[in-house]
Amino acid sequence: MEDIKENLIPNLHFAENDEEELAEEIGPPRRSTIPSLLQRNSQINLLEQIDDKDHQRGMNEIRRRQGTVRFASTKTTRQDKARAPDDQTSFGESLMVLEFGESAPIEAIQWIMEKIRGRRVDGGLELLVRKEPLIKDSQTIIFHISASHMKLLEIADDMGFMKRTKSGIIRNFNVACLDEFFYDEGMALEDILTPADRQIIIKHALESIKAADDEHRIPGTKIILYHGQSIIQAAQSAELIGNLYTLHDKRTLKELRHRWVKPTRKQPIDEIRDYFGESVGMYFSFLGFYTYALVVPTVFGFLQLGLSEETETVPFFCVFYVVWMKVFLELWKRKSSSHAYRWGTITMTNLDEPRPGYYGKLARDPITGKWTPQYPKWKTYVQMYCVTAPIILLCMGIAAFVTIFQFYVEAYLAELFGPDAYILYLPSVVNAIYIAVSTLAYDRLATYLTDKENHRTQSQYERHRVNKLIVLEFVNNFLCLFYIAFILQDMKMLKTQLMMQLIVLQFLQNVFENLYPYLKKKVGLKIVRLFVKSNFEKLKEAHESYDEMGLRSLDDDDPRVTQNRKETILEEYNTYDDYLELYIQFGYVVLFSSVAPLTAFWAILNNVIEIRLDAYKLCSFFKRPFARRTKNIGAWQLAFETLAVISILTNCGILYLSPHMRELGAGFSRESYTLTFLIIEHVLLGLTWFIYKAIPDTPHWVRVALAKAEHESRQALKREE
Repeated sequence: MEDIKENLIPNLHFAENDEEELAEEIGPPRRSTIPSLLQRNSQINLLEQIDDKDHQRGMNEIRRRQGTVRFASTKTTRQDKARAPDDQTSFGESLMVLEFGESAPIEAIQWIMEKIRGRRVDGGLELLVRKEPLIKDSQTIIFHISASHMKLLEIADDMGFMKRTKSGIIRNFNVACLDEFFYDEGMALEDILTPADRQIIIKHALESIKAADDEHRIPGTKIILYHGQSIIQAAQSAELIGNLYTLHDKRTLKELRHRWVKPTRKQPIDEIRDYFGESVGMYFSFLGFYTYALVVPTVFGFLQLGLSEETETVPFFCVFYVVWMKVFLELWKRKSSSHAYRWGTITMTNLDEPRPGYYGKLARDPITGKWTPQYPKWKTYVQMYCVTAPIILLCMGIAAFVTIFQFYVEAYLAELFGPDAYILYLPSVVNAIYIAVSTLAYDRLATYLTDKENHRTQSQYERHRVNKLIVLEFVNNFLCLFYIAFILQDMKMLKTQLMMQLIVLQFLQNVFENLYPYLKKKVGLKIVRLFVKSNFEKLKEAHESYDEMGLRSLDDDDPRVTQNRKETILEEYNTYDDYLELYIQFGYVVLFSSVAPLTAFWAILNNVIEIRLDAYKLCSFFKRPFARRTKNIGAWQLAFETLAVISILTNCGILYLSPHMRELGAGFSRESYTLTFLIIEHVLLGLTWFIYKAIPDTPHWVRVALAKAEHESRQALKREE
């Protein structure tokens, strides 16, 4: 019950003042001691001054000095400074794995590697690179990329990361004020950034390698570059780079899985975010919050079932579901704002930069004057309204045909076997299977159509893709229920069909989304070895040329080599499919569940199991997904709110058709009866608007914390001036 209170009613406890409430949410501020400050300076000095021979000894010295007060004073020679950073720093954790295509020219690979590992004064990024040793089964050239802790912190500063300070406030990270961000006396330098932060930083660093004014194509290829274009993204779009991914941190992942998969434990949302990033953390937080919220309609559903199996309680539950879903969505906004503040993403904005797949003719940007790809907006509109819209209408027509055909088959079977035969359930089961299969097809169709529309920014792309999925899945899943409710007006059939679709769909989705990644992990590597041809002899010559560049190799017995061969064939994870599954389930719960009171119970039962299954599959059968920074659930928030508005119409319609309500309105004329329900509908819409205004999106303590951070920034600026 404490978990339910914490998740559903997060702000019923009022602190005596803002400081107390802020401390309850993010923990009390800790003051760093003088020895701690000197210790951090010692760590920073060591990291800045370590040379090639003494690197590992220096890192051990840093660890040994936890809690001691000593300064390191080492000087680098001019010769050391002239060497590339990759030559004077030992290779640490593999933060990114870069796999080139089989036909990638040696000249192009050498040029890209120089961009990644070269000195900044020469246009390089100063990252650390190691090539993976060849084996007899090798098909491509693979490189592991890393960076020093100080390099990562410098890039985090440039990216505008927000981190917690000693005072407990979240503010912009500044590497020049590094000691301010050691809010815990036990922290070390590497603890400032989470594993997800390091992954985001290294990916951003690679994508920030831009083409210079005199670089018009990638050497050895026909890939054209324009000034300021991301070289890595251009190489990916042209399939010069075949794969870019991150290896799992086995130790951290094992600890997380141990805590996460146990059904008796609360989800470790902050640890999920630290490892997988804000996007995955936000999804699992939403899944948990939604599951807790389903407890309320589940309790009322059993109450309705106990009171009566007929429709006299429908009016009350129609109103109840309208209030419940709006309160749930508004409280989630508050919770997501709390997450966004603590995770440092609440002030982030979407950069208006072209997404990797965007294409067009090179032309000068009217604002920056740089050469960038320009694609006529009218072509996007033509694709949307003349190609995408007809295809979606066709899919809607197919779904309508399947729905009507189902009822003809049921009527035919009823004539053959009688109205009570179990075979009458067969068309409903087949329809549910069709819906599950077509969901997979619609996902790929929405992606294909959105790619063809060629939207410029990633946010535009995601919004249009989600919009297509919403329309396709709404028709695919709910048209049959609308037909039964408002054409056939058979509430008993509606209840049966709704429960059949919900249970069968959830069962099939759980089986497929867990079985397929499992099989791919178990047999994928064996299939690759059987059917994929080795390029060992061709790659051997290329490896020798990389040796001449000074590119070192990982040791043959390095565990990352074996780990990479196992993880490269794993399935890739994204939150789209999981959000879509919740969207469909939410529709079943709110659109028609006033006539099927146990819908919420089946949904909560599925979600309790799915949380742990998703945790296990994500930690066991998937590649490590790219961490993505986010401050909310994005376009899916609007999708859920749209369902909430539509549910007002459907529940009012069910209420209008309820035999019990028709008996009560027997004395009204048809026009008066209809007008009454139009008024009720508008009252409910007004009630949702009132709830929207009454519950602020951002908790008070977050607004106070943001104001304090802004005040501290202004004071710091005054001191500098």
